[in-house]
Amino acid sequence: MNYSIVYSSVTGNTAKLAEAINNHLGASYVGKPSNEALNADVIFVGFWATKNSCSADIQAFIEKLTNKKVFIFGTVGYDNTDAYFEEILNNVKALVPASNTIIGAYACQGKVSEKKQEQLREAVPEKYEAIKNNLAESVHHPNEKDIDGLLSAVKAAI
Repeated sequence: MNYSIVYSSVTGNTAKLAEAINNHLGASYVGKPSNEALNADVIFVGFWATKNSCSADIQAFIEKLTNKKVFIFGTVGYDNTDAYFEEILNNVKALVPASNTIIGAYACQGKVSEKKQEQLREAVPEKYEAIKNNLAESVHHPNEKDIDGLLSAVKAAI
């Protein structure tokens, strides 16, 4: 089986997950969205959550997928609940064209940068106050437990 791992990572959280998958599987392509990645039978697509979905570069890549087995994975900064992860994963899965087969999905919390936290604190203080405990917890993610969960999901999918 031939694997590609395509991901977008601003703070290194999703890159850490992609590296764990690669260490487990040994992909033929690992990196940013690229046409080269489309040559694989199974494509792992990683994202950082933005606006309850994935970034524009990952959305554009997903639109190119045809007749592939796809595993979606991502990191989410603001909340650390399965319900929130599921909501975002479902939004990303909905972008995958129907000719593809989604073989698995996984999301975990990722570290929110100090810069982003400060922007939020200044721009929307009431939102910041409501989620500041989640933001404080985010600095511990992705952690070993998160990586173990990801690898369990990968093993179950292939």
